[in-house]
Amino acid sequence: MTSPESLKTRFPAHRIWIGLALLVALGYLFGLGGDHIPRNGDELVYAHIARLTAQTGNWLPLVSSYDFMRNTKPPVLFWQAMVAGGWGEHWTLLNLRLPSIAYTWAIALMTALLAWKVVQGETAPADRRRHALAMGAIAAIVYLSFFSTYRYGRPYLTSAPETFWLFGVFFAVAWSPAKLLASRWQFPLLAGIAIGIGCLYKSFVMVVPVGFALALCYQLLGARKPAWEVLRPGIVADGLKVAAICALALAIFGLWFAIDPQPGEVWREFVVGENAGKMNSSKGYFAIAFSGSSGILTILTGYYSNALFLLPVAVGCTWAAWKAWRQRKGTGQSISDTEKALWIWLLAFALVFMVPTQRSTRYLIPAMPALAVLIALYWERIARIWFSLTLVICLIGALAMGLIGYGGLRATQDTWLFSPLYWIFLAVLAAACIAGMARPRWSRPVAALSSFAVLFALAWVTAPFNGDMGRFRAETNALLKGQAVSVPSNFNGHFERYEFIVPGAKIVPYFAAQPVDYQDMEALFKNTRYALVQRRPGEKPCEPCRVIDERWDLRSRQDEKEGTLGAFKSPETFWYAKEYLVERAAP
Repeated sequence: MTSPESLKTRFPAHRIWIGLALLVALGYLFGLGGDHIPRNGDELVYAHIARLTAQTGNWLPLVSSYDFMRNTKPPVLFWQAMVAGGWGEHWTLLNLRLPSIAYTWAIALMTALLAWKVVQGETAPADRRRHALAMGAIAAIVYLSFFSTYRYGRPYLTSAPETFWLFGVFFAVAWSPAKLLASRWQFPLLAGIAIGIGCLYKSFVMVVPVGFALALCYQLLGARKPAWEVLRPGIVADGLKVAAICALALAIFGLWFAIDPQPGEVWREFVVGENAGKMNSSKGYFAIAFSGSSGILTILTGYYSNALFLLPVAVGCTWAAWKAWRQRKGTGQSISDTEKALWIWLLAFALVFMVPTQRSTRYLIPAMPALAVLIALYWERIARIWFSLTLVICLIGALAMGLIGYGGLRATQDTWLFSPLYWIFLAVLAAACIAGMARPRWSRPVAALSSFAVLFALAWVTAPFNGDMGRFRAETNALLKGQAVSVPSNFNGHFERYEFIVPGAKIVPYFAAQPVDYQDMEALFKNTRYALVQRRPGEKPCEPCRVIDERWDLRSRQDEKEGTLGAFKSPETFWYAKEYLVERAAP
């Protein structure tokens, strides 16, 4: 009979955690090419611009059907899609999103390496090294389990590339602060290039939080002086380094103006419209700052809301760090420079993005890897109550995934819509959350995995609708090749999704705030022969028309009148819709 000691030797904890981290990373591929992954609606805007620009055969200028959504982001983002999509030859959601996955995996690796380095120390014994490897794997799992990472690190969006290049600079600083901050020109040169590339993915504005964070590092870690003691030896040299880094980054971003045939349009649409506009408000700066969804509170709580299911653990990490600081106060002890760099990175982004009148938790995403590392560093010091609260949230999430699945069964009337494994997975997840709350030794490991398990269940419950149920027949797609088709759209660029659903058709969007309620069929048939209309399960598509084909779709942007209770009362109509391809009935 195998003893527990031999099992522990055969399956050491650090190898188990590393294996789990790899499984979580691979889980990001599940459903990646589907239409129903968590994302921001802007993904389709960017895909639209990239597709039309690729059709011109030129890198620049950027092209769009609408002037107000053309130069919305710098060109590298669109070039990435153009290359990944083979300039239109391989234009699939999967191909467009694969670069984001590569960036996200690289960021997760950076979080793992930083946690491993801090925990291990310079002269750690063998068991300490194993513990460090386990903590590194946990840091990666935590980062990949943040909802902000899952939502913005998989779709074709800016967050993963931007985070990689910007956080990469601070990864280097945190890895070897003394050496890099003392560098005369090598580090400033490489940092300026990396930040410049990050800006070409997002905006020139990113030099502000990164430059501010670097200035704090030179002051607090390099010179080891308080932030207010700026009149010190070496301040000029350090200031010139930060200025040179920012200037180089801005110069790299400025290449857009140099090579774009329409630099005036770039200035008007991107610099003035997209960036300067976020500093203006008709309601007044302070009226916005202390009220509404764009208030300062959005930034103050942004790191926690980005974590979502791991929100309690993130709060517990902050509390544990505060308690540790109080205990060290007056003892002469201090945290490592690596940890200081991570706190500086979080602080700099929070302070800078309190300034604009338009505030969003998305602006804090480049700092989320630092939070993941800190959670791993304080893992054992975070009180168990925070893990238990996380398990409560994950249990609610598991029940919600069950409710969505139940709605799918009622909508389609297909009892085998989901594999039995899906229901077993939810049951095991729910049982694990309850067990983790009941057994103290299980709280931390179960909490570490349950957050991503809920995200994986979300991908699983939408999987059938990314498959054949969510597609028209092959002969229908052949029929629509080159044909104009009216499609519903309720958000900027939302119509672009139909480029992947009915490839080769000429998409003509019509606005429908709630596509399931749209009734003006005469208006549709005036513009095109074919139209796509959505209806709630069980409703007829239209009276004066002929149904050619149909598919299942997931609803988004539900009407406020339906309310949250609608998800419980009638999940089959709250979450699901039937989409019909119709044409005018023959007279």
